[in-house]
Amino acid sequence: MEGRERVAEFGRELREGPEPSDRSIKEIIDVLRPQLQELVSKQLELARTELAPVGKRAGLAAGLLAAGAVFMLVFLIFLSLTGVYLLSLFLPPWVSALIVSGILLLVGGILAGSGASILRNLDPKPHRTIRTLQQNVNWIKGQFRS
Repeated sequence: MEGRERVAEFGRELREGPEPSDRSIKEIIDVLRPQLQELVSKQLELARTELAPVGKRAGLAAGLLAAGAVFMLVFLIFLSLTGVYLLSLFLPPWVSALIVSGILLLVGGILAGSGASILRNLDPKPHRTIRTLQQNVNWIKGQFRS
C-alpha cells in the first residue's frame, strides 16, 4: 500500500506544484541532476529491454537468410553439374542431379523467403521508450514553466 500512497502524493504534488522558492536555477539543476541521471539510466534500461526481442528476431532472420544463401549456392553448383550431365549424352545421372537441384532450390527459396519475411515485419523502434521520454521531457518543461 505504501507504493500507491507515494504515487498519490506525487500526483498531488504535480497538480498543486511546488512551493515557490528563492533558489537559483543552478541550485535547482544541482538538485535535479541525480534524478535526471537516474531517469536517463532507467530510459536506457527500458530501451535495452524493449529492443532485445527485436535483436533476437533479427538474428534469427539473418541466420535464415544466410542458410538460404548457402542452399542457393549449392543449387547453382548442382545446376551446373546438371548442365554438364545433360550435355554428356543424356545419361541417367543428369536426372538425379536435376532432382537434387530442384530440392535445393525449393529449400533455399523457403529459407530465404522466411528470413526476408521476418525482416520485413520487424519494427525496431522502441515505442514505449520514446513515449516515456516524451512524457519526461514534457514534465520537465512543465516544471520550468511553473
